[in-house]
Amino acid sequence: MTNEHERFMRVALAEAEAGWAEGNMAVGAVIVRDREILARGRNEANSTLDLTAHAETVAIRRLSTRLGVVNPSMRADSGPLAGAILYTTCEPCPMCAWATCIAGISAIVIGARFADMGVGYGDYAIERLLDMTGQPLAVLPPVLRAECEAFRLRERRT
Repeated sequence: MTNEHERFMRVALAEAEAGWAEGNMAVGAVIVRDREILARGRNEANSTLDLTAHAETVAIRRLSTRLGVVNPSMRADSGPLAGAILYTTCEPCPMCAWATCIAGISAIVIGARFADMGVGYGDYAIERLLDMTGQPLAVLPPVLRAECEAFRLRERRT
């Protein structure tokens, strides 16, 4: 499964690159189920002037509007998107983590983590949010960590 995870994280990295080229933060996301890409997203906050247009929320919005579905239980691993995995190049902020849960996505694969990059998010980690809220979102081990970290750290140097 590692090769599959790497494959999808590379797609997310390509989305991050595209977002960066458009003047946004370099974060990309991909939603996958049964080895099929269902949606892609990249940070579009600067280019659209939408503060909520983070890579994860963009991908979730595209998928839910295309399918015309919402998750009535607002719980991870349930509803129409149960079984889906969200790949993101950077640990999701609390807004994006919560959106992933209420969309019903079952698991998340993170490339780079804030703490590992020295990004100031205090004591935040997605696992703390999940523990606090009881959401059953599975957090899988990091994939392509060095590549994702290098991408985000490159952004911080400019």
